[in-house]
Amino acid sequence: MASFMFLLALAVLLLILYRCFFSPWWHKNLIFKLFLFFFPFIYGWSSVFLLCRLLSAEMFNTYHHYIYFYTIASALSLIPQWYKFMWLLLKNLSVKKLNEGAKLISVTLFSALMITMIVFFFTLYYLWIDALSGYTQGLRSGITNQPILLTYQSAFYFSFVTYFSLGYGDLVPYGSWFHLMVFLECLISLLNAGIIVIYAYNLLFSGNSSE
Repeated sequence: MASFMFLLALAVLLLILYRCFFSPWWHKNLIFKLFLFFFPFIYGWSSVFLLCRLLSAEMFNTYHHYIYFYTIASALSLIPQWYKFMWLLLKNLSVKKLNEGAKLISVTLFSALMITMIVFFFTLYYLWIDALSGYTQGLRSGITNQPILLTYQSAFYFSFVTYFSLGYGDLVPYGSWFHLMVFLECLISLLNAGIIVIYAYNLLFSGNSSE
């Protein structure tokens, strides 16, 4: 019964994400954009909270893989919405009035924002998985090989290092779901680089053909 509830909640989440991503409301004012951006995430985490409250401790341990998977799916719903949100903001930005210097500054700030937000999103994901798992998933010291208490600062640092594939080795992830999140951040960092190039090109050169 519990597995059916999670599968049903996941199906509803994917349907909501699909409807929000392709909604015509994106072309209305900023309030509608923010609603479409946050609604799949809010629904996902509200349902996670509700399902966890309904499950006993024994059932939670039995179905914890469903909980982790659904939690990750809910958290990742922010990323496609973020790209849609930024794309529409850039499309509505009048770049014809900007000189070359202003365009370069805008592209630099935009690139920094895109990178920072992905690092920030995964910082939150690491903290949530660490707390939700009862600290059976997380980070351990690469020197002492002992688990560390994951704080916002250490999670942000690890997310930054993972995004840029620096791999200092001072913090090492453990737990299969935490490993999955690290894999996803590495993958999304590559996709994010391509998206930044596309968005930056659109920002720099849109309107040039009409000049």
